[in-house]
Amino acid sequence: MPRWSQQDLHPHMHVYSSDNQYLGHVAEIYEDSFLVRKGVLFHDDRYFPYSAIATVEDNRVHLTIDAETAKLLEWKKRPDYEHHLGDPLQLFYDRGHGVHDPFDEANPDQT
Repeated sequence: MPRWSQQDLHPHMHVYSSDNQYLGHVAEIYEDSFLVRKGVLFHDDRYFPYSAIATVEDNRVHLTIDAETAKLLEWKKRPDYEHHLGDPLQLFYDRGHGVHDPFDEANPDQT
C-alpha cells in the first residue's frame, strides 16, 4: 500500500469516496492531513489523514472510505501536534481519528 504525503496532492484536486461520490476538492495541504472543501455531500469542510487515501490519479483523489462513512466522521479540526505537544486531549482526538501518532513508541510505523 502506498504511503501518500503532501507531495502527492495539490490544491483543487477533486476528492471522491470509495463508492465514487464527489466529496469536494483539496483546499489546503498540511504535513499530516489535507482539507477537503465542502462539496455536494459535505455541509462542512473536513480534514483527512493521508492514510485515508486509496489512490491519486490525474487530478483525482480516491479515499478508502465510502461517502456515508466520510459524512459521519468528525474530522472538522486539523490534527496539530506541533502546536499541542503533550496535550492529552489533542492526542486522544488524533489517535481516535487514525492520525499517525509520533509519540507512539510501541507502534512507530502505525498510520
